[in-house]
Amino acid sequence: MESEELMELREKVGEQSGNRRIGLTMAVFAAFLAMVTLMGHRLHTEEVVLQTKVVDGWAYYQAKNTRSQMYAADAKLAALQGAAGSELAQSWVEKATDEKKGADEIRKSTEELDVETRLAASRATMFDASEVFLEIAIVLCSIALLTGTSRFWQVSFVSAAIGLVLGALGFHPL
Repeated sequence: MESEELMELREKVGEQSGNRRIGLTMAVFAAFLAMVTLMGHRLHTEEVVLQTKVVDGWAYYQAKNTRSQMYAADAKLAALQGAAGSELAQSWVEKATDEKKGADEIRKSTEELDVETRLAASRATMFDASEVFLEIAIVLCSIALLTGTSRFWQVSFVSAAIGLVLGALGFHPL
């Protein structure tokens, strides 16, 4: 073998070693990407389920509150009947009070559920942002492979680090 052939062989081996590192880096980034994508999808699903429960809660609150007002109006009508309607009016007042109390409990639990829904949405947004930065990191690795320039590979670590930080924030509610 001539010295030129040996130099070319040495360059090819060095190139393949660099390509392997970049390829391995891409695989690791892709694994993290799969994880944050899965978590983002799960949280978006949870958010939709919670939103449905919140809407149902507000509808139930409205029904209870309306029933309370209806019973209170019925009590006033019964009270207009004089002594004969006073006993009936008292029972309608009790029903109105019970419905109002139930409506207030439902309102409170629905407000708590609304806060939980917003938290799930916030966490899902973190995973979405993480997904974007990890995808950018993979693209930068691809560019490094295509151009043979390691500078893109080095920059990909910045994007991946941002993605991993955002993913970690998605796991821990703020």
